[in-house]
Amino acid sequence: MLHILLINIGGILMKTGDAGYIKQINRKILIEEIIKNISLSRSDLARITGLNKATVSAQVNDFLQEEIVIEEYGSESGNRGRRPIILEINDKAGYSIGIDIDATEISILFLNLKGHTFFTSRFEVQFDNLGQVTNQLISTLTPLIEKYNRVYKPLGLVGISVGIHGIVNNKEEIIFTPKEEWSNISIKEQLEEAFHTPVYIDNNANLSVFAEQVFDEHISDLFCITLYSGIGLGIISENKIYRGYKGFAGEIGHMIVESHGLQCTCGNKGCWELYASERVLMESLKEIDPSLSIEEALIKHSEKHLEVIDQYLEYLAVGLNNVINIFNPEKIILNGTIINGNTPFIDDITNRLKSKMNNFREIRASNIGEYSSVLGGAAFALKNFFDIDTIDFTAYENLTNL
Repeated sequence: MLHILLINIGGILMKTGDAGYIKQINRKILIEEIIKNISLSRSDLARITGLNKATVSAQVNDFLQEEIVIEEYGSESGNRGRRPIILEINDKAGYSIGIDIDATEISILFLNLKGHTFFTSRFEVQFDNLGQVTNQLISTLTPLIEKYNRVYKPLGLVGISVGIHGIVNNKEEIIFTPKEEWSNISIKEQLEEAFHTPVYIDNNANLSVFAEQVFDEHISDLFCITLYSGIGLGIISENKIYRGYKGFAGEIGHMIVESHGLQCTCGNKGCWELYASERVLMESLKEIDPSLSIEEALIKHSEKHLEVIDQYLEYLAVGLNNVINIFNPEKIILNGTIINGNTPFIDDITNRLKSKMNNFREIRASNIGEYSSVLGGAAFALKNFFDIDTIDFTAYENLTNL
């Protein structure tokens, strides 16, 4: 008869009766700490995790054999000149890819095992049909993967994540995209067959909030609202992406703010993104004076320009008020081409939130910006490759090269 004893190791309650389970949990803990701390010794790992040195050494030896970790001499210590042996993730062992498919453009980003971006690209979508778009993507990625598989050894490509601007269910099927009107389609199997690696399909806002947590602010609960061509909400709750009943959570762009408003392709009228997405703001400013760039229009203080901007910020505040009252988030990150470079917009929006029911700590612009979806996608693929619960690259300077 197997007796199970619950013990606390590294802050995690574990069963002593299952050696394989304990080893798996210990592996997760150690990899998470090696990534988080950039570099540290075996003794450091034992001290931080509470695991004994023998357990740490056995696991580290496995990591070295798998070549996901390297061990090198560090700088000299004060202990009679002896240099400590330091562990780090092997950034040359493999890489992941993040992809974002929007209505007119595809973005891609390649990330090594240390979370460093080494390749990015954007190209136009050439087809309306998602099957043809997927073939276009495969044709573009194939020579790049062949090239970088020769550089990043022995693992090569370890995973791909694809961000979709629409509803993706828990089976990773694309249910509906408002702009392209793609519905009930799966591209996961086709991409996995083409590239022989795990592929994950997700909503772009989910991947964006994941990037914010992994690379910029590693807190357990975080909200990110993307404002580009539409509006989406990504939610991190207790270090997990919140997806709702079937994966549809976060479609706040289709929250109704005008009950008899503009018709939306989703079937409703008066959806928030028809009034508060940056695409709508850009189109409205262009209608006033097509000769001006968006940057010029934003600083053009004509009465018409100011009226359009004021209406945009008012609708943005209305939707944010609803989000805050429903979820009571600690922190909300707004991510959009315009909002990221306009701190006064943030102040203006915050000042419009006057309800006594509003309660939050901070609303701020994204430090990652337009790369958030692809960066979050690539990081999500790494997290799954390492088979860990959280991944924390905030101590690295990985955002400087975007």
